[in-house]
Amino acid sequence: MTEVEYRAVELDSSELRSSKADDSIGQIAGYAIVWDTPSTNLPFTEVIKAGALDGVDLSNVLALYNHDFANVLGRVDAGTLKLDVDKHGLHFVLDIPDTTLGHDVYTQIKNGNLKGLSFRFTIAADGEDWKNVNGEPVRYISKIATMREISIVSVPAYDDTSVEVTRSFKEFTEAQNYKDKVLATLPTYEIDIG
Repeated sequence: MTEVEYRAVELDSSELRSSKADDSIGQIAGYAIVWDTPSTNLPFTEVIKAGALDGVDLSNVLALYNHDFANVLGRVDAGTLKLDVDKHGLHFVLDIPDTTLGHDVYTQIKNGNLKGLSFRFTIAADGEDWKNVNGEPVRYISKIATMREISIVSVPAYDDTSVEVTRSFKEFTEAQNYKDKVLATLPTYEIDIG
């Protein structure tokens, strides 16, 4: 079973714009994913590789507030959320709706109270690779299977990291410990356990 994962990035309030749409109070824009950039707020380093979204259907992606499907701010198929995969990452432009929720979220972003942007995704089979880099675990994501939503969040959803990430991180760590034990036990042999 594929587990859903969440990742968050900083929302840049300087990307607030006035809107050209009559039914929108403004826009926010930025990058939901930046390629080949190491994460900093996980118990391991994670890098999403350029091309990870190749072939992923983004036509039904929603923009939500706090990952709540009752708090829809926009959607690709309605034209109120625009997603563009480019050489830098996944760029978004969201028309903030002229609703109570839209006004509240827009005001909170302007005031600097909402600074997080999170996205929900699943990884394709064989879409990740764990490596030990300078003694630290690094997870490289080369293929995302699905992406359902991006969310404006008050607290990034790192605590909601899936069981799959926890399990694969634990398996990587245990395998690394095993390699270290073998190397310590057999110091006179040159072993390539890679």
